[in-house]
Parts: sequence; structure tokens; C-alpha cells
Amino acid sequence: MKPTVPRTRGRRLLPAVAILFALVVAVVVAGAFLVDPADSAPDPVTYDDTIELGMSSETDELMGGEAAVPRAQVFYSSFQYVVGYNGIAQMVETFEDDRSETAFGYPIAVHVETFDDAEPDVTDDGLFAAEGTPAWTPAEEAVYVVGSEAGTPAGETAVPFAEADAAETFTAEHGGEVVPWSTLREREFDVDTAGTVRSMAPDRWEEADDRVADARERADRPVSVVVGEDADTIGEAVEEAPANTTVVVPEGTYEETIEINRSVTVAGENATVQGDDEGSVITVRAPDVGLSGLSVAGVGNQTRDEEAVQEPPSDGDEGEAAWDTNVQLGYGHGDAGVRALSAPGLVVEDVHIETDASGVILREGSDATLIDLSVHGPEDWQDGFMGVVAMESRVTVDGGEFDGGRDGVYAHRADGSVIRNASFEGTRYGVHLMYSGDALIADNVVRNAEYGGITVMTRPEGNAIVGNDVRDSPAGIQASGTRTYLGYNTLVNNRLGFSTSSRGSLYEHNVVVGNEEGARATTVIPSSRVVGNDFVDNERHAGAGAGPLRIWADDDVGNYWEGADAPLHSTDRGYEATSPVDAAFHREPAASTIAESPAARLLDQLRGTNPGARTGGVYDPVPAVEPFDADRVEATIEDPEGPAHADWRDRIGTDGEAIESGNASMESVESGNASTESVESGNASTESVKSDGGEIG
Repeated sequence: MKPTVPRTRGRRLLPAVAILFALVVAVVVAGAFLVDPADSAPDPVTYDDTIELGMSSETDELMGGEAAVPRAQVFYSSFQYVVGYNGIAQMVETFEDDRSETAFGYPIAVHVETFDDAEPDVTDDGLFAAEGTPAWTPAEEAVYVVGSEAGTPAGETAVPFAEADAAETFTAEHGGEVVPWSTLREREFDVDTAGTVRSMAPDRWEEADDRVADARERADRPVSVVVGEDADTIGEAVEEAPANTTVVVPEGTYEETIEINRSVTVAGENATVQGDDEGSVITVRAPDVGLSGLSVAGVGNQTRDEEAVQEPPSDGDEGEAAWDTNVQLGYGHGDAGVRALSAPGLVVEDVHIETDASGVILREGSDATLIDLSVHGPEDWQDGFMGVVAMESRVTVDGGEFDGGRDGVYAHRADGSVIRNASFEGTRYGVHLMYSGDALIADNVVRNAEYGGITVMTRPEGNAIVGNDVRDSPAGIQASGTRTYLGYNTLVNNRLGFSTSSRGSLYEHNVVVGNEEGARATTVIPSSRVVGNDFVDNERHAGAGAGPLRIWADDDVGNYWEGADAPLHSTDRGYEATSPVDAAFHREPAASTIAESPAARLLDQLRGTNPGARTGGVYDPVPAVEPFDADRVEATIEDPEGPAHADWRDRIGTDGEAIESGNASMESVESGNASTESVESGNASTESVKSDGGEIG
């Protein structure tokens, strides 16, 4: 049964005359896009001028020049931009998905990079590499090496050549077979997709369980020194303690700063380490150090090393690299309660830090496990810095509380990090990732962020953002990059619930309630899947930036839009979340009458059959008649403070099968390399649906 939703926000009336006028204008404008494609195939453009899809071009291997990815560019009949594919396999996968034609029309010209004179090779890690500059060749004139030992960071690849002799030379050294364009078009490739990330999310959770268990075992050591009995200060006790033993710190306040240069555990019993308000309080320079049961105060207020920052970067790739370096030099060199330098295996448990700078800084491969850490920063975020800075160091944050200061957890080039079960209050961002992929951000609670709850920027790939509850923030979740899985999150009373900023990604089973704007399509080119989400009581359910009409559905399964199930709204037509008529369904009952007008039905039919008529906005051809997760929707209404978490690990399952989600069903849903059967979701069923193509965001 559909929940009764109270109106918590002011509503503006939308006069029927204005709505009808907008419909007529929309029909006229849509007709203007029904044009014939170019008479002749266009020449290739500079790749930087394309709108890029496929895997990220900013992976560490590519940025370091250790690998290359064969690229392609495609001119579509009903899309004004040239689409660049970073990966031949990714292009072929898109061609096989008929939703691409729905969004872009058909390809009128395809060009691929050929490597005849580019010294193609394979790295020791099995990645394709090329020393020289490839040439652009029409796809149908090229030949392709498939099944070789060459791959990309995303998996299998095809290597194009202009001449068969060059291709045969490559196969003689690296294996594989040479095939023409027609055969390549029919081939399936083993590459990672957002569906792969989805199926891996429970495994990442279990891996974090293992990290926590291993960390606790590593830090559980026999006692060797007791402060106050065997040594006067903590610093002296650490110096006296043999490696792999524990220093016990009894209750009390210890005014000192500490350097730990050996693998020991410092275990406090309600003990406070009070620094001198200059620099960091505890500095760790050894592997496998444990810290537990401590409170840390007296941290200096230097948030970054301004002298380490280089000259302002110039434009282009070198400018980006310099900017990246500046962030690492600046952000990673301030004061902190605990600072780890080349100290892998750090374990911090049940530690509380009061700081005007950072709580914990991890640098130079200081992979760490932080359990029930709490960091309290200044109330004004501009006066403080990060709760945790993970700089080129994988971090596992399990539980904990972060309030005040700049970002709760900031991870930079920290692939494989896990941030789960933590709470963030009044920070600039709750969780903020840069250049970090293959992460899990799960079951966190974020409240009153100044900028955004969870934000992922700059070269992320393969991140899973699952089960988080974000409320009362300017933006709930904004994740850029590629192959993101964003599912089962609860987004309430934000200015924006979530954006579809990540390419080739999957957005599903999110409950989006009471936001000014529920979701926003922000990528120019639609390449993601948005399906099975519940949009309720938002002032605007969805918005869209520049680009074609985004189709937010997957075959027979769409999203639940409050208002699309209005009594006067016919269930045999779609729902356009960004149109002035459909968007008013949940606010203006009269809009349903206008939606059934001949003009509205003509426009709906036009958009259903002509890609050129699909301009701007968000359209769901099969809106669900009931919420997919009615219980979670109801919970957000009954308790506006929350949190409301989904049992996503049970629903996804470790093998991606038998997923329960609401009261509708999908069958044989292909999600990357994992399949899903008997998935309850609305009242529609989907068969043989691929999760990595099409769409939609």
C-alpha cells in the first residue's frame, strides 16, 4: 500500500493554461530535431573534443604512462556530440545494447585508433602499452586482435590495426586471433561493469570484517611496560618496550608529544595525551603500531604546509598533475592528533581526538584500520581540517563519530578504502574521495553537511556507495568517475538527493524523500542505468542538465514517482519527471487531466519512436505504481531524523542472486558478470537485462 505522505514543503500552483502552452511548445521544439543525418561520413576529431565513455582515462597506470587503452570515436545520427570510447570493448558493448539507439540514434561513422606504427606491446602486468602515436582508421577498414594477453585496467580488450600483417605480428608475440569489424561487433568481452561492482559490494564488506579482525589480533600483545610503574612518560615507555608488546597507559593526563618508532601497542585506560598546541601529538613511523583507549588533545592548528605547495599549475595534463601534487603536499602535511608516516598496518581503536586541524593523517603507504574513532573539530568548518586524511594510504574506517571541521574522511589515491557505520555531523563533506577507486562507502549517517554528504571526485572507478542515510545537506550523494554502484541509500530533506555524475554506472533502490530536487542527470551523454528508485514528496523529483532525454528505466522496470500513479493519469503512458505537466502530478491533481490531452499523448508517442525528439529532461516509460521499498519510505516519513538503512547485503547477496526489493519482480537480470533471479521490485518483470549499458543518467 502506498504510504500517505504529508506535505512538508511549500507548493506553487501551476496554472493549467501555462502547462498546456508548455506542451504545445514542447511538441514544436521536438519536431525541430527530426532531421536527416549527414550525407557523408565525418572525419575524426581530436579525441579531447569528444564526450568520453568507457573506462576512466585517469587510472594510475594510464597517467603514469605504463599502459594504453585503444580508443574509438562515434558519430551518432541523433546526438550532437561526438562520443569517445576509452576502450574498444566498451564501445562494442554499447552497440549491442539497443538502448543506445534509443538515446543516440544509429552510428553514422566509427573511427578507431590503430597501432601499426605505435610499437604495441604488453606490460609485465598484462596491460596493453604503446610507445608511439596511433592513427585513426575507419572501424570497418581495420582488423582487430582479440583474445591476446593484452588487457586494460577494466579487463579484456581488442587491439585495432590498419593492416593485417601488423596484427599478425602482434599475435605472434602476444597470442590471440585477428578478426574483422563484422566479427568484432558480435563478440562479448569480459570487462568490469557497474554490475560487477554491485555484486562485489558484499564481498568488500566481508573483507572489511577481516581487516578489523586482523587489526585487533595484530594489536593484542602481551604487556611489557606500564607507564608510572616502569617508566615516567609514555615516550620513555615506548622506547623501553620490546617490539610486539604493549605499553599500558593508566588513567590520567600526560602532557607530552610522542614518537613511535617500533611495532608496539599503546593501550590507554581512560588516558589523555595532551600536546603543547604545536604540531602533531602522536607520530607513528613504524609498521603495525596499535593505539587504543586514548584521548588526544593539544593539537597544533596548522592545517597544511603552505611552503610545500608549488607554483600554481598550468592548464592541461601537466597542470592536473601539478594540482594533484599540491593537494598531497598541502593536505598531507598539517598537524594531527595522530600522524602516520610510512607506517603500514596502523590500528587505532576507541580513540577520541579534539583538534583544530586534522584528527588522523595517513601518508606514504600508511594503510590503517580505524575502529570507533571519534574526531571533534571546530564548529565552523573553515577553522579546522579533516577528521581523517588518507594520502596514498588505504584506510578502513569502521564506526566512529566525526563532527565539525572540513571533511569527515578525506581519501586521496587511496584505492580499496572502506568507510562504513560512521556518523558525520556538521562537516563540509562527510566522506570525500579524490582519485580513489574500488572503495566501499556503506551504512554511514551524514547530517547537516555544509556542502555535501558523500562526494567522490577526480578519477574514481568502481566505487560502491551503498546503504547510507544523508539528510539536511545541500547535496546528498555526488559521485563522478566511471562504474559506480549507488544503491539502497536514503536521501531525505536535502537540496539535491543524488546526481548521476558517474558514467557507465548503476543507480538503484535509493529512497529519495522530501528533497528540493530528488535527482539530477548531470552527464552530457547518458550511459548509466537508473532504475527501481522511489521518489516521494520532493519539490521536483528530477532535473537534467544539457543533453538528450534520459530514459530512466530498464525494459519493463522503471522508478516509482509519487504522482505518476494519480487516479486520472493513465498507466499506459510514461512519466517525464522534468516536464511542467508530469512534474506537477504529486502537487496538482489537475495536471493528470492535462496529461491525458491529445497533445500530451502525441508528444509521448513521438518520444517513444523518434530518438531525435528526445531532447533534455528525464523520462520513465514504465513508472511503477507502488514504491519499491514502501517500508523505508514510510520510515523516513514517520521519523524525519532517521536513520533508515536497507538490508542491502541480504538483498544483493554474495553472488548477486535472489535479491528481494519491494513487491515487484525482475527475472534473469544480468548485472555485469553476476546474475539476479526472482528480484522483487514493483509489479513489473524484466528478463535478460544488462546493467552496464544504455541509459540513462
